[in-house]
Amino acid sequence: MHTFEARRMITRSNEARAQFWQVTIVTSFFAVVLGASLFLGTVMVLGTFHNGDPLSDLTANGRAGRVARTLSDGTLCHYMLFDNKTAQTVEDRIGRCDENKPKPKQEKPATFTWGK
Repeated sequence: MHTFEARRMITRSNEARAQFWQVTIVTSFFAVVLGASLFLGTVMVLGTFHNGDPLSDLTANGRAGRVARTLSDGTLCHYMLFDNKTAQTVEDRIGRCDENKPKPKQEKPATFTWGK
């Protein structure tokens, strides 16, 4: 009986150790996934606040031009930068087609007045 109880205690100890490592591995996996998501989210949010496009410096002085090609969905454009001095084309980003166009003024609806 002594060996049976000793084996049972060793088996419980091994099962507890295995369960501990399983929980540790799963928890660390989710911690890494959560950390990566937070990091990428922060980078994306800070990227939207980044003032100034380095490629727009070239277009400001007339040296280069930006060409927008409409993608198949019709709302997104693939921007390409053409440098007049070096005659090279550089791929830029993909963005909304209407982001650089001035927004039309919203006209106020006609108001009703008596006697005019």
